[in-house]
Order: sequence, then C-alpha cells, then structure tokens
Amino acid sequence: MPHIVVEQTGPLDAVFAALDPFVMADGNLILRISDVFLNRRGTIMLLEAVVVAKPRSQTFFIQISKRDQAVTVRLLPATDPEEKTPAVKQLMAQVAHRIRQIVPESRYGKTNLKEFLIAPDA
Repeated sequence: MPHIVVEQTGPLDAVFAALDPFVMADGNLILRISDVFLNRRGTIMLLEAVVVAKPRSQTFFIQISKRDQAVTVRLLPATDPEEKTPAVKQLMAQVAHRIRQIVPESRYGKTNLKEFLIAPDA
C-alpha cells in the first residue's frame, strides 16, 4: 500500500485549517483534491481525490491519520483505486508536500514513494 509519513506535524486540525482543495493540470494529466474532511477527534482527515490521466479517470479518498507527532498519507482502503498509477502516487506526494509547507519544521519519514516526493522548498 503506498504511503508517506510526515513527521513533526503537530495537531492535525492546524493542517486541516490550512489545506485547501486544489487542482493541478498538465496536458493530459489532472490531479484534484475536491474537498477535505476532519473527524471529530481530530485524528483522521479524508481528502476527496480525482486523478485523470486521459483517457482514464479515478476517484478515491486519501486518508491522513495522526499518530503521536506524525501523520501518514495513504489511500483509504474502502475507496482504494484499482490501479495505483504514477498519477495517484504523484497526488499523494503533492498532499505530503503541502503538509510540509503548512508545517515547515516537519520532515519526511518512512515511505515507499520516495521517487515521487517533492522537496519542501519547491
């Protein structure tokens, strides 16, 4: 299962307040986070995601779960996309990157998507 751990993030509600939906488009590729949800305990965020790598489109949720001082960005198993395409992994890396921008003192931890990670100052 693809995942990215972002360490030293602090409270998840601060990330929730600052993480806005976004769209990135480049030729035949569209990456979109449509909406963001936070559970009542402030421990799990769900991001409604759409990836279009023409002609294929996939809709799924990205889950961000808080544990200690880190969050894990992964695919929600209930909506896990059929294919974990490079575009799906790129969107997950973009979410992790935006978390790093929101919390500058954070850092990347364990991941199996290292080739997709974006430098924090990019």
